[in-house]
Amino acid sequence: MSDQFKVVFSGTIAEGFEPEMVISAFAEKFRCSEAKARGLVLSGKETVIKSDLDKAKAEKYRSVLVAMGLEVELVAQQPVVKPAMAFELEGDDSASDTDVSSPVANSQSCPKCGSKQVADDRCLDCKIVISKYLAIQESGQAFTAAPVAAPESSDNDSATVSENSSSAAFDYHPAASNGNPYQAPEADLSQEYEEGELDGPFSVPAGHGLNWLTGGFNHFRQNPVAWIVAIVIWIVLSTVLSLIPFVGSLAITLLSPVVTAGFMLGCQAQEEGGDFRIGHLFSGFSSNVGQLILVGLLYLVSMVVTVVAIMLLVGGSVFMMGGGSPDSMGAGMLLPALIGLLFVVPIIMAYWFAPALVALNGIPAVTAMKMSFSACLKNMLPGLVYSLLATVLIFVGAIPLGLGLLVVIPMISASMYTSYRDIFYS
Repeated sequence: MSDQFKVVFSGTIAEGFEPEMVISAFAEKFRCSEAKARGLVLSGKETVIKSDLDKAKAEKYRSVLVAMGLEVELVAQQPVVKPAMAFELEGDDSASDTDVSSPVANSQSCPKCGSKQVADDRCLDCKIVISKYLAIQESGQAFTAAPVAAPESSDNDSATVSENSSSAAFDYHPAASNGNPYQAPEADLSQEYEEGELDGPFSVPAGHGLNWLTGGFNHFRQNPVAWIVAIVIWIVLSTVLSLIPFVGSLAITLLSPVVTAGFMLGCQAQEEGGDFRIGHLFSGFSSNVGQLILVGLLYLVSMVVTVVAIMLLVGGSVFMMGGGSPDSMGAGMLLPALIGLLFVVPIIMAYWFAPALVALNGIPAVTAMKMSFSACLKNMLPGLVYSLLATVLIFVGAIPLGLGLLVVIPMISASMYTSYRDIFYS
């Protein structure tokens, strides 16, 4: 039995999953455009997502895709059996012509499949153009970076594409390019779970604010019980700590980045094919915890300085008015409050992505907060869309005795990870 498998999408979305949710989750997981994801998910055709995988990796793909809502199966690949002896019809000079005109066929093997059938810089078995294949390998670029209109080849984990094949809205390769018109098309998803390098922050369109929340809900939906239990535990712990004067509030502020980092690690585990566990609530304590606490300390100091400054401004305004009418005093306090808000927002911006950057990338606290501020500054519009939608969700979630918040709070927590991935990774 073959030890190589391919992951085949049946073309059907599992019952109970919304197509738009599946498309968004697929685009986020495989870091492709929503147009490409939509073309694959809604194609209605059997499609090979990945081939030439060992059993463990194939199962990893299957579990992730099933969690998204795609119906997939693993199919064992049949090994290619080549004839031990070659026979030629009398008068057929095609083989000899190849040997004479292309001596390289006998002296060079294909760098992709290892075949000796090479002629005119092209492998006759897997159909790649060898010079282009080597050039892309040397440049370190994935084959999915090639122009979509006319892909020449794919990487070692992808299906082969012939010279004249064309791509649809997403990078899948019709099996006709392999000479078999009945084989299911294969999607080129060579980047799979490669973490890549953090090369952001980038500016993204305003509509991504909605995508972050949608992605957060997809993370929550994969294991809602664990998410809810983890959030409830943290709320209970926070409530107990808040009963301790001064020390409790200080502890909550310092530990919040650590807990947030745990949620980010849980989201990363889900993205890599694993699952979110209740234990992720405390996993931040084993991931650069000193720098995470420093993030909380810097946040606390900044907020204290801002609050003190606001109080001084408000007190000065009241003093200057000499205890006038309530209307005049209210108007006098409005300006200091607005000025204070202008200082609070940058502090939140510096804090927002810092736990993820510290825990997932090992970046020092001060640098992480600078990068977080820069990321938020570059994405004011999607951030505004996100904030408005999150506010509406919190309000709606609080209506039925606050029970809706058991969904909204985990969703928003996970959306911090999806926004981090969207902004800091190309």
